Amino acid sequence: MFKTFRNSARKSAMLLAGAAAVLATPALAQVRDLDNEASDVRVFQGRVAGEPAVFYVTTPAEGSLQIDVLAQGELDPIVRVRDAESGETIAEDDDGGEGLNSRVTISDASRRIVIEVDSFGADWAEDGEDYGGSFDLRLAISNCTAGGGTAITYGASENGSICGAENLYTFAGEAGQTVEIAMIAESDDLDPYLELRDADGETVAFNDDGGDSLNSLLRHTFEESGTYTVVATSYGGTTGDYRLRVRSQRVASAQLPLQVIGLDDEASGELVSSWSGGEDGLGLTHIDYQLSDAARAALARGNGEVTIRMTSAGGADADFGGSIDPYVEIGFDTPLGFAVIDADDDGAGDLNSLLPIDLGPIAGNSALLDMLRIRAQGFGGSGGAYTLTITEGMEQRVTDGWGIE
Repeated sequence: MFKTFRNSARKSAMLLAGAAAVLATPALAQVRDLDNEASDVRVFQGRVAGEPAVFYVTTPAEGSLQIDVLAQGELDPIVRVRDAESGETIAEDDDGGEGLNSRVTISDASRRIVIEVDSFGADWAEDGEDYGGSFDLRLAISNCTAGGGTAITYGASENGSICGAENLYTFAGEAGQTVEIAMIAESDDLDPYLELRDADGETVAFNDDGGDSLNSLLRHTFEESGTYTVVATSYGGTTGDYRLRVRSQRVASAQLPLQVIGLDDEASGELVSSWSGGEDGLGLTHIDYQLSDAARAALARGNGEVTIRMTSAGGADADFGGSIDPYVEIGFDTPLGFAVIDADDDGAGDLNSLLPIDLGPIAGNSALLDMLRIRAQGFGGSGGAYTLTITEGMEQRVTDGWGIE
């Protein structure tokens, strides 16, 4: 259906004829049946002039149809796609393309559709007010097709493409189990979006940017056993290729939100991204530490100077939020919450934290030492495995290129 023009003369003649028809009837709605167009052109000119411009077309038998409305001038276009027979709205978009341009993708094979192009300001226009403008309607066939109902299990990895429709995967969940699902964009334009639906089609969890960059990372603990549906789609109508991973089943580690640490001890833990959850058994977004009795005694005997190090453990799975940027804080647990007195992000270099601090002034105050907390977390809400140590003495922080700590 869509081929290039055989020569430039034919193209120029047909474009001039189309432009003349538009200018001759500026106040009338356009209605064109693109299936019956004599040309093989894939770009159609149109104008919104008091009424939407209307086009009929049949979607391809294979692949999907991408519909772009490219404004000429100051028009802010909005596109609506309806089923030609029932009138049901299939898709609608305002700014899904570049800038104010509109874009939708229809994956239903051989479906007769109606494309309506209007101005975004039409709903607010007063009688006699000119709110329209010219546009190009571009139709492009893609080989991308929607996925449907693929069964997945723990440890699964699937590749797919988003082209305007949801890709569905089914998953058997048992009450008490926790599932971790990552959707990673393989195309620069795709902004992944994940949903998890129960057997009744109700959304029980969703995530947009819980993973690295714009990738999605969803964690959910099943309250009931049953068949669940993972919905892989996109944010803002973006399209492109993706990789879907379901993490191998893990037993929740016995991590407490408050732990005890001594001098020269090495504590280890794993945090989840604050963007991906943190409300279930696998998810702590921070862990607090209090000094052991032996550590308090050592502070009283010495000068109270210590250095706290928080280091990324590495080797974690980045698709599931395993690229932590360590961030350590020290403060007091008060009735009004955690009161920070000092913090460090990259003092040890390579994104690791190093916090030298003099605790001498409170070394003999047992009440303040009881309230003292060291908080391990990820900068910017990042997550992953880490180690934490406290040693005597105040080490020097790494400085940046300007000599600033």
